[in-house]
Amino acid sequence: MKIKHFLLIASIFTLVACQNQTEVALLNQNNSLPEVQATTTPSSTNKTVEPIKPTTTVKTEPKPVEPVKPVTPIIENNEIPKFLDYPVAFASQAPFSNWDALHEEACEEAAMIMAVKYFKKEPLSPHLMEQGILNLVKWEEENGYQVDVTADEATSILKNYFAVSAKTTTDVSVENIKKQLLAGQLIIVPAAGRQLGNPNFTGAGPIYHMLVIRGYDDNKGEFITNDPGTRKGEGYRYKYQKLIAAIHDWDHTLAAGGMTDQEMEQGRKVVIIVNE
Repeated sequence: MKIKHFLLIASIFTLVACQNQTEVALLNQNNSLPEVQATTTPSSTNKTVEPIKPTTTVKTEPKPVEPVKPVTPIIENNEIPKFLDYPVAFASQAPFSNWDALHEEACEEAAMIMAVKYFKKEPLSPHLMEQGILNLVKWEEENGYQVDVTADEATSILKNYFAVSAKTTTDVSVENIKKQLLAGQLIIVPAAGRQLGNPNFTGAGPIYHMLVIRGYDDNKGEFITNDPGTRKGEGYRYKYQKLIAAIHDWDHTLAAGGMTDQEMEQGRKVVIIVNE
C-alpha cells in the first residue's frame, strides 16, 4: 500500500511539472514574436519607393482664329439672290476707342484694311487694325499722301501697298453695286459722311467718310456695310437710296482752306471695286 501511494504521488508530480514546462515554452514562444506597432508598414512596402514627381503642366498656345475665306455666290437658273452678305471681319478705325486726331481721320485706312484682310484670308483683330492703320499712315506720309485720300488715291494704295486688284467706277447705281458684289467683289464707298445720317456717329458725323459694302438685302432695300466710323459698324445697314445719295469723293481743290458740307456734296460720284 505504501508503494502504490508513492507511485501515485510521483505520477501527479510529473504531470504537473510537464504542464508547467509546456506553459513556460508557450510563454517563451509568444514573447519571441515581434511587437506590432500601429505605424509598422506591411512587409511588401519594405521595397524602395520612388518619390512622386510633381506633374508638369504643359501650356499650349491657343490656336489662331481661322480667317474667313471669300465666298462666291451660286446663281442658279440666272436667278439673282435677294440676299447676299460676305463675312468680312470688322474693326473700327479707333479699335481701342482712342478717337484722337489720327484715328478720327483713319476711315479710309480702316476700310481698305478690312477689304484686304478678307481677300487675303487673313484674320483681323483690334490690335491688327491698330497696327495696320499706324503702318499705313506712316507709309502714306512718306509717299506724299495727304490726311484725306480720294477714291483714285485709295485705289493706288490698294494696288501698290496691299498688292490687291482695285479700280474705280463712276457707274454708281444699286444695280451695278449688286452686280459687282455678285461677282465676288467688295465695294469701298467714299461719302459725304453727314449725309449718311448714322445715329452712332458723334455729333453730325464726319464731313468725309469711307466704308465697305459687303452685301445687300433686297427684301428690305438695304446695303449691308462694315462702317469703321463706329464700334457698332459691323454689318451696319443703309437704305439703298440713302447710301447712293451720300456717295461723294474727296476733292483736294475744294478742300483747300477747309471743306464745307456744301463743297463735300460737290464731289464726284465714284466707288472703288476691290478684288483679290
